[in-house]
Amino acid sequence: MSEKPQSLRQTAERVARKAGESLREAKNTALQVDAAEQHDIKLELDRRIQEQIRQEILKVHPDHGFLGEEGGEMARPGQYEWVVDPIDGTVNLFYGIPHYAVSVACRLDGRTLAGAIYDSNRDEMFSTHAGGGSTCNGVPIHVAKRVDLKEAILALGFSKGKATIRKCLELYHHYGDRVRKLRAMGSAALDLAYVASGRLDAYIEQGVSIWDVAAGALLVEEAGGHVRISPGEPPGKIHLVASNGRLPLEFV
Repeated sequence: MSEKPQSLRQTAERVARKAGESLREAKNTALQVDAAEQHDIKLELDRRIQEQIRQEILKVHPDHGFLGEEGGEMARPGQYEWVVDPIDGTVNLFYGIPHYAVSVACRLDGRTLAGAIYDSNRDEMFSTHAGGGSTCNGVPIHVAKRVDLKEAILALGFSKGKATIRKCLELYHHYGDRVRKLRAMGSAALDLAYVASGRLDAYIEQGVSIWDVAAGALLVEEAGGHVRISPGEPPGKIHLVASNGRLPLEFV
């Protein structure tokens, strides 16, 4: 059955907000660590929030596929697929840094149709659907109009692998004296939402996962920006460059 992108957007908003409310309740409780790596932390809360989102979506769309950071399966051809990061910025949450979000997107055959990113700390709901523009709390948002790198704020994402970290450091060295400020804030979803809303001018990350950026990439495009996605390393990861479409980002 064909789904209307606007209806998918409403579902994404609803489940993202409900998940964010659960995060708000849990953030000041003891957080159980499932796994800790050099550059990442996995919480029991990640799994719990993802399962909450999955159940909420399948109530409405039992025939849809589901893929999340904490598990799932790729959709078959012609099947709608929900791509979810229950907590984008888990390390920030664990360390008490109030900069993380719930990211929910719906795709069909690799094309994102709708998405929502909810920041429960600031009560900001960023959402979009194909052809429907992007909003923050219902107000239309647009990318920044800056064209000069010297006036731009550029966000860079540090992924987990040594090679991608090394590449990110190269970008820091290249752009450090060319832009107004560099930022590394620890949430790909919010970096993309901030590009879409004009708070940031560009965001670059190598080795990021599709669930981190599926909703945010469409947000940027529907807000008038440009997104370039290419295969990354290791296999299955992607290299993403998102900007207002006006800046000369020649080193990526």
